[in-house]
Amino acid sequence: MPTNSDLGRAIRRLRRDQKRTIEALALDADMHPTYLSGIERGRRNPTWDKITSLARTLDVSLAILVQAAEDEAEVACAVRDARARIAVGNTR
Repeated sequence: MPTNSDLGRAIRRLRRDQKRTIEALALDADMHPTYLSGIERGRRNPTWDKITSLARTLDVSLAILVQAAEDEAEVACAVRDARARIAVGNTR
């Protein structure tokens, strides 16, 4: 299940893929750049209105945004698993 951090990384990746700044995306999505930065860092719990506004502004469907967040969650899980295996290997 994706977390706020996974959603934030997905939004950041989509924004960067479009070569947009935080300031430009925030302005177009009608939010403050600091608030968007907090979303991207997983520090904010965005409302449904904010999420739909970001999807619309990024010109992606909510389904694509959710899939991107799920993909980020899978990557984060794989990284955690790899780190855990390395840590176990270092204790032997």
